[in-house]
Amino acid sequence: MERSKKKAVLFFVVMMVILLPPPAGSGIVYIDIDSPYIRKSYLALPEIEELGKVPQGIKKEIEVILTQDLTIADFFYLMKREKLPQKGSYVTEATVDFEAWERVGAEFLLSVGLSVKGEQVSMEFRLFDVIQRIYIAGKRYRAPTEGMRLMVHRMADEIIHQLTGERGIFQTKIAFVSDRTGNKEIYMMDFNGHKVEIITRNGSINISPAWSPDGRSLLYTCFRRRNPDLYQVFLSTGRIVLLSAVTGLNAASAWSPDGKRIALMMRGDGNTDIYLLNQKGKNPSRLTRSWANEASPTWSPDGKQIAFVSDRSGSPQIYIVDLGTKRMRRLTYEGSYNCSPAWSPKGDKIAFAGKEGGRFHIYTIRLDGSDLRRLTRKGNNEHPSWAPNGRHIAFDSKRKGNADIYITTDNGGGPWRITNSRANETESAWSP
Repeated sequence: MERSKKKAVLFFVVMMVILLPPPAGSGIVYIDIDSPYIRKSYLALPEIEELGKVPQGIKKEIEVILTQDLTIADFFYLMKREKLPQKGSYVTEATVDFEAWERVGAEFLLSVGLSVKGEQVSMEFRLFDVIQRIYIAGKRYRAPTEGMRLMVHRMADEIIHQLTGERGIFQTKIAFVSDRTGNKEIYMMDFNGHKVEIITRNGSINISPAWSPDGRSLLYTCFRRRNPDLYQVFLSTGRIVLLSAVTGLNAASAWSPDGKRIALMMRGDGNTDIYLLNQKGKNPSRLTRSWANEASPTWSPDGKQIAFVSDRSGSPQIYIVDLGTKRMRRLTYEGSYNCSPAWSPKGDKIAFAGKEGGRFHIYTIRLDGSDLRRLTRKGNNEHPSWAPNGRHIAFDSKRKGNADIYITTDNGGGPWRITNSRANETESAWSP
């Protein structure tokens, strides 16, 4: 219950107040993230202005958090501050000098003010379209010091929403597997690697975390009973439920989008097949039937199809099955070993790990098999997982020796290293 109380505190203490009524023209999409010709825009982010006395360290920490969020968003070139005009002032809709900002090449301007009173931190921002010379939005946020990081993430989410019309990813979580205790346990962290929290503590082997659609629980496979059994852990209470303990594999599980079914890999007739269970882990039905091994199911966002790995062609490749007709088709043909498919929340692409030159790399491919793109260039890279925006992808890589979690975008942005420990961090799973 302690974890639940902490979450409740953070939820209620971060307050948002609209400074002004929405300006004329609100609702405009300034950055079309679905455009094939999307490019980065020049964003001017002046030094955060202190609107009163601010304790040493708070401003610097907020600067780091906000800059990292906007960098990982991968929509902007952050302009060098020494070239920016209107220094030493919090720019508002009443004081903005559009001509001066346009002269230095800014396309968007983000002005941020900060004040601290006791244990309360207040922030506000103004966002401007310099090219069209209009005020886009402005909001104020307030939180106790312990909720400061969440407050900055909420502000960054709102900025992305104002520019793209879609939610940001800065309040999301990533579950993953780590051997930092000497055993493989399930952990959870903020999207950027902060606030790492251990979820399982059984001293056994725990693998394949998978989020429920409501983000309240995780599926995972554990060997604590000397069999790879399927469990569900409820994050608010820590309660653990054994869902499937059929002899043999109960692994690589995935929730259906409506939360009513679970797809997973189980033992078939001398091989592994994809099965479907209900949300209680009961009534198993066999989805695939072949002499080959089938693994790693991932659902389409509409719940009508499942992509999976099969070696029925002689080597592991990605296949798609239609749940209504049971018709199957092969998706990948290039490469001798393709695995770990992850269906984009937008439904248009599948990310996967493919072997090339003795190493695995992260790829995306469209559902008709076109537009195959390699996103990674260094190291050994596996287990892609999409962010809920359908644009960012988490994966693990051994490019620095041990395995760490990285983030890239579907057009190869970054990558940004999220974990950095002496342990191996793998099998990332991005929250809804």
